[in-house]
Amino acid sequence: MRNLVIIFIMLFGLFSWSHITEANSNNQLIIINKATNQLAFYNDGKRIRTFSVATGRERSLTPEGKFKIVNKIVNRPYYKSNIPGGDPRNPLGDRWLGINARGTYGTTYAIHGNNNPSSIGTYASAGCIRMHNEEVRWLFNQVKVNTPVIITHSKNSFDSIAKSNGYSLESKLRNVTVNKTSPQPANTTVTLTANTSAGTNPVYRFSVHDGKKWTTIRNYSSSKTAKWKPTKPGSYKLKVEVRNKSSRKNFEDQRVINYTVFQRASIKSVNTNKTSPQPSNTSVRVTASSNSNKNNLFKFSVYDGNKWRTVQKYSSNNKLTWKPTKSGSYKIKVEVKHRLSKNKRDHERTINYRVYAPARINSLKADKSLTQPINTNIILTTSTNSSSNNLIQYRVHDGERWRTVQSYSSDRKLNWKPTKPGTYKVKARVKHKSSNKTFDQERTLQFTIYEPAVIKSFSTDQSTPSEIDTNIILAADTTKQGDHLFRFSVHDGTKWSTLQSYSSTKQVNWKPSKAGNYKLRVDVKDKHSNKSFDQRKEMNYVISHPIKDIVIGDGGVLTTNSDTLIKAITSEIIGLEYKFEVYENDQWNILQNYSSSDRINWNTPEQPGKYTVKVSIKTKNSNTEHFLEKEVTVVD
Repeated sequence: MRNLVIIFIMLFGLFSWSHITEANSNNQLIIINKATNQLAFYNDGKRIRTFSVATGRERSLTPEGKFKIVNKIVNRPYYKSNIPGGDPRNPLGDRWLGINARGTYGTTYAIHGNNNPSSIGTYASAGCIRMHNEEVRWLFNQVKVNTPVIITHSKNSFDSIAKSNGYSLESKLRNVTVNKTSPQPANTTVTLTANTSAGTNPVYRFSVHDGKKWTTIRNYSSSKTAKWKPTKPGSYKLKVEVRNKSSRKNFEDQRVINYTVFQRASIKSVNTNKTSPQPSNTSVRVTASSNSNKNNLFKFSVYDGNKWRTVQKYSSNNKLTWKPTKSGSYKIKVEVKHRLSKNKRDHERTINYRVYAPARINSLKADKSLTQPINTNIILTTSTNSSSNNLIQYRVHDGERWRTVQSYSSDRKLNWKPTKPGTYKVKARVKHKSSNKTFDQERTLQFTIYEPAVIKSFSTDQSTPSEIDTNIILAADTTKQGDHLFRFSVHDGTKWSTLQSYSSTKQVNWKPSKAGNYKLRVDVKDKHSNKSFDQRKEMNYVISHPIKDIVIGDGGVLTTNSDTLIKAITSEIIGLEYKFEVYENDQWNILQNYSSSDRINWNTPEQPGKYTVKVSIKTKNSNTEHFLEKEVTVVD
């Protein structure tokens, strides 16, 4: 009796936590695909959401087939381990959707939550379908009791599985296409085609909006195509609606596409601002007028008697500035099309035009480069298309005004000798002898005339001789101020070395590290000069060693094992320190390390032979050393 009471209490608790809502109609569906461990939820013919789930550790543990949701429980206890409902340890989570699988009634198999989120997406359960807790709560609130549940192991899509099990999917459009892409001219027949990706027995309705209202092209029918022929230009919207044949909805899916219709272009007139004929190199303005200049594109081409040449590609510019360079009989063609037209042209018109040959410059050359020093004689030569019929004039601009240096004549050459520096323009004008123009053509050369740099001075801040490691400043200047460049070089007796490449800096620092006889050089030139230099100056310079001599003994013969005085003779430099060494037995031996004493007594070696004495000097607290060596002979 006690056991029956316990069972009754458990059953009462079970059903007291159930939330049972009968499904009004078969408009929901759950599909669980064990092949992908995913669950799909459908409502009203649409797949609403897809979730990752965990299924049986072995394929046989989770039943396959068609079932129903038979109960819904919040906080179902886990009786096997006596864990209360809602406890975080509960492996069932806090939502239970019972399934009537394998003869059970929602108490054995279910879709439920979990206490191990990492298991979702794997094969981990004893047969139930696990979900993330927050996702099963959402599903719990959506699903009605008696909702069909399909559990399968399939490679097919969820929609294919639903359809094969008799679920009526809502019609869905994959795309809507037209046989002629927008834009198109008016009176073009356009075929619309609708393609569905889902649905059962779809029917289609086609409509068009002209900017003011919608008009039905064809009402609902099973035909997925419709023809439309707009007669007026404008911006249209084309709409396709689809629904299942038995659907009571106005539509289940729709697509709207924009479509532009334009009016073909046509030419009204083509005119020129200068009547034919005209001399070559004359600018002729050609103007075309069309039915709608603001929407049309214009293309201009010219036929020179041999071939057509496009002189202005399609653009919104309805004007052409044409400047023929050769005489002949020409044709000027204007093609026009609407800016949206895909045709090569919508309309065209051609006019005839004749051109004769005026004087033309073939070349204007100078016998020298365009940068020259003052007082250079420059010869300019002009070549024209017809020397016997053409006249030439030369003019020069000195930066302030133009001046005619040779009036119109048949002389092709000009001798010009500028005497002042500056930027000049030399212009040749040519015209046919019958021309009434000031000139038929002109051409200009620009010259830069400079005054060569002249050295005014070249000096050093330290007089020669100077000792090594002395910082010596070489400075130069020119006679006149200008854009002059200076280059300084030094020759050490063997080769020249550049101290400073050409720059506007007029001085450079030189710190020789070796004694010797040097040559110092400065080169100067104007910045416009093409020469290596305009002028050059050199000077001799002597760099002496700070150690003048090493005095060993009294100048007589050195004998072995005798005291000998070694003395360093140096420049008068304050604060010098001296080090004395002798080279014997294949090594340098220090006789006296750095000290202020400039002399030392040396006890000559016991062995006769040749020895090298070295004196090194440096100033106190300096690391820069100078040394001098001297070879001596010691005899018995």
